[in-house]
Amino acid sequence: MDMNLDLGAAITDAFDDLTREKVDYAADPARWAAERGKMHIWSKQRDVMESVRDNRRTVVRACHSSGKSYIAATTACWWLDSHPPGEAFVLSTAPTAPQVRAILWRTIGRIHRAAGLPGRCNQTEWHMPTADGQGEELVGIGRKPSEHSEGAFQGIHARYVLVILDESQGVPKALWDATESIASNTHARVLAIGNPDVTTGPFVDACHSPTLWNEIHIGFKHTPASTGEEVPEEVADGLISQTWAEDRAIAWGEDSALYQSKVLGELPTGDVDPWRVISEEDAAKCRYIDLAYEDDPEAVRIGGIDVGGGGDRTVIVERVGSAVKRIESFSDRDPMTTVGKLVHLIEEWNLEKVRVDVIGVGWGVSGRLREVLKERGSKCKVQGVNFASRSTQPKRFANIRAEAYWNGRELSRNKAWSLASLDNDAIAELTVPRYKIADSSGKILIEAKDDIRERLGRSPDIADALLLAFYDGTGSAEAHDPRQAYAGARLDQISGTYSHFGGPQIPGLPFSIPTPIDGRLTR
Repeated sequence: MDMNLDLGAAITDAFDDLTREKVDYAADPARWAAERGKMHIWSKQRDVMESVRDNRRTVVRACHSSGKSYIAATTACWWLDSHPPGEAFVLSTAPTAPQVRAILWRTIGRIHRAAGLPGRCNQTEWHMPTADGQGEELVGIGRKPSEHSEGAFQGIHARYVLVILDESQGVPKALWDATESIASNTHARVLAIGNPDVTTGPFVDACHSPTLWNEIHIGFKHTPASTGEEVPEEVADGLISQTWAEDRAIAWGEDSALYQSKVLGELPTGDVDPWRVISEEDAAKCRYIDLAYEDDPEAVRIGGIDVGGGGDRTVIVERVGSAVKRIESFSDRDPMTTVGKLVHLIEEWNLEKVRVDVIGVGWGVSGRLREVLKERGSKCKVQGVNFASRSTQPKRFANIRAEAYWNGRELSRNKAWSLASLDNDAIAELTVPRYKIADSSGKILIEAKDDIRERLGRSPDIADALLLAFYDGTGSAEAHDPRQAYAGARLDQISGTYSHFGGPQIPGLPFSIPTPIDGRLTR
């Protein structure tokens, strides 16, 4: 009996091998996904693969959790497995190195192992045996070159080249241009896939160029949770849900850029609220800035701490150089327990300074934190900051809170900090607050925290802690802080209705709001 089963299995395997040789999987990516990839792809994902088959350039604007990186990885595996060995090559890039390694190529590796595809994969490369069986060659690679490298992708040649721009809304124009130099032959393809949270740039241009790009739109309304398309439970669990979409409508507002891009998969439209301190578009662009300071001993390491009272959450944000790194939050009614947890994180992150909001319970926590760190021989300095106190520039800002928020505004407008580690909710906290002009002199005041909480559904604790980490009370960069946007700034020109570092022209006022740099004001 067992012998018959073994013989039957061998015959089946031989038949499958014979059938596979006869199937042109390059012409039928959906069949490849089912038979070779051993996976289920839903309708819009199938559209993406078939578009890559049929069109030289495909651009996909997709909502959050729509499986866009998964289908990009699937497309890469199909491309290499379905074309003749040695004639195909896949090149991928993304705005940041972790996005290349931890998202797309991590998924490629999983598909490769699960499907038993030929060759071997590591974190960013795929090697296959050569046609003569005497060695192996590189057939796929993921890289994040410098955005200023004009020859970033030179030297890659193959008959069937596929270039994948993952999270392409954040890929700089220089790399978009570089893809054209290698995807220049008849059989080459480009797949640009991303979330439409910007309103300008090459991704937007591609979405508006139907003669050059085949555009595929994936919004919540196209996903199985909305259409009722039947998919396996494990697939549905990884996709955007009805509940999440409804929650985001409440938390972000249906007219917000976050909701339009993350839920609807639409390019943000409508009038931008001119009174938002930090615009959603400016913050979005800073999410694709890749700054690594782990091995830089000169990079400042500062923490911002917003202390929660009465059981509210306490948040600590790590700043390294001009990048936001780790964020931790916890709730504890005991201030001394809060101090203990903060000490642990300060020492673990090797922070040289922390800034604490000393309003309310923060005053006591700040003092005790300073004592404990001193007792433990820590060199970390504790600086108390009262957001409600007088600004260092009292003619411009109603208080330090307004000054700190405006500093965040300028860092965002000039792409001078990296917000790559922030999730969508943290971005919402940073971009929901609004400002107003407090008096005839043009003094800036940020709306009350209670008003923000009412619209946002929670207190903007992460935003406050983050802004504390970047606030130094001078309006200029700190020592060893590599914010180059301030270097060489022209202080004697006005561009349109904006100063180079100032805000918009305020109706009724004969000037735009200037920004001090090293004691001088933009004019």
